[in-house]
Amino acid sequence: MAGTKVSTVVEAPAEKVWEVIGDFYSLGDWHPGLPEAGHGNDLGGTAVGAVRIFDLGDTVLHETLLAYDEETRSYTYSLPDGTFELDGYRATLRVTPVTELDASFVEWSASYDVEAEHRKASSEQVHGVFTSGLAALREHFAG
Repeated sequence: MAGTKVSTVVEAPAEKVWEVIGDFYSLGDWHPGLPEAGHGNDLGGTAVGAVRIFDLGDTVLHETLLAYDEETRSYTYSLPDGTFELDGYRATLRVTPVTELDASFVEWSASYDVEAEHRKASSEQVHGVFTSGLAALREHFAG
């Protein structure tokens, strides 16, 4: 099992950050590398089983919401096996208050299986998506 974990501190209260990222369908609204998410079913962005679709031109991603927790400000989602050479992909996006600073700790992590010959490229791709997304989120609240 391989994994990727990226985190940052965002200069905004956790409630405000969660307002921006807490809807499963909102990822394309704040992530600079992704288009607006399409809806793969009639479920809302906080309903387990919701499917978001990203048309990337040469690839169409289907991501399924597996868990959603408003109280802990987190959600977990999956990709179908074989997407980007990954199997068993599960990712979690979480926002935790940094109370002393009135800021937020945002962590995006994933675990997945990948064959050895694809491990480096796949891990770098996931890391790049997470890093660029969290950088954009930080900038969104910077001013």
